[in-house]
Amino acid sequence: MLIRALIITALAGLLGSTGASAQTSMCGNTKLSCLLPTAFHTNPPTFNFFNEAFGTQIGQLPLATPASGFTFTFDKKTAVYTASTESFGPLLAERAETIGRRKAYLAFTYQRFAFSDLDGNDLTNLPILFSFPSPQFPQVVTSTDNRVDTKIDQFVAFGTFGVTDRIDVSLAVPFERISMGASAKGTELCTACSAKAAFTEFIAGSASGVGDVVVSAKDTLLKRGRLGVAVGGEARFPSGDERNFLGSGAFGIKPYLVLSRRGKIAPHVNVGYQWNSNSALATDQNGKEQRLPGFFAYAGGADIGLSKRVTVVADLVGEHFFNAPQVSTPRSVTAKVNGQLRAFSSLVLINDSYGVNNLGVGLKANPWGHLLVTANALVKLDEGGLRARAIPLAGISYSF
Repeated sequence: MLIRALIITALAGLLGSTGASAQTSMCGNTKLSCLLPTAFHTNPPTFNFFNEAFGTQIGQLPLATPASGFTFTFDKKTAVYTASTESFGPLLAERAETIGRRKAYLAFTYQRFAFSDLDGNDLTNLPILFSFPSPQFPQVVTSTDNRVDTKIDQFVAFGTFGVTDRIDVSLAVPFERISMGASAKGTELCTACSAKAAFTEFIAGSASGVGDVVVSAKDTLLKRGRLGVAVGGEARFPSGDERNFLGSGAFGIKPYLVLSRRGKIAPHVNVGYQWNSNSALATDQNGKEQRLPGFFAYAGGADIGLSKRVTVVADLVGEHFFNAPQVSTPRSVTAKVNGQLRAFSSLVLINDSYGVNNLGVGLKANPWGHLLVTANALVKLDEGGLRARAIPLAGISYSF
């Protein structure tokens, strides 16, 4: 009876920790990366299997491309640069043309991410079984049914400068505002006795700040009539606070290749590969940082100049992750409760290759001068990764 009373006291102590005090006691800080394990009544080592899959995606949110809507070509007869208005170019992909020597481009975009599922699992219904070892009492297993609500507002400032007629350099600085809420219903069960305790928990948090800054360059290697080939590279710097999901926490580099055609109907294809360094969002069961998974990136589509002032854009935009952490659909797993094996439904960690494919449809309008107003919607086509059903984008840019 004394042992049972001690176990119930320990369970009650765990259940009594809520809010910021719970985050400090169970996770060690009050960052958003601690919000989920605290709400689910577990600790970071046992929770990493979910946090790694979640953090892999939320730390690498897609940006619009810094490609200028206008390209400027030097006319030898008049000795001046003229702006092309056949098409204003893609939104989520690159084209081979550069902006033009000593020309500049500024843009601001807004995207809204309201995440709905993770690897095909509805974020409003996440059954997870945790094991919670105790040095003083018999081990505890926690059966939980969870809900995670995550929304991100992303504001990005872009700048592009034409170093030569063939080389552009660009800078993208994102500012993100993230809000999260996690609720859990569950039961903590003793593995060696009949003690148990039910709990419900809801914890919310928010954070805002600069995300990962991206510096890029593009070089047009070949022009043959209306066809063009370019190569480029992006470097992503871990300037954001990854423990608040405001960045990846990893240095990344992505070389890429562009094939495109100029004209009123301008198809384009992009391929590239992203390498990442170690990140606090990708840790093993011992808390050791690992490489954030890399991915093969691709995009293909066309921008069509409907008139001199309006261009419509359609793109398939995708990423393929290799041997990356994922969360399975619910599986039957067993755990010892009161000395006997018992079956539970739970998500589990798996490592596999998967795709993240979206269809983007938008337009660019030129109300006057070199000003462009842009709008786009990115719609998911499959279930891999952390996803929103649709991601709206709005932007404004000016070339000079």
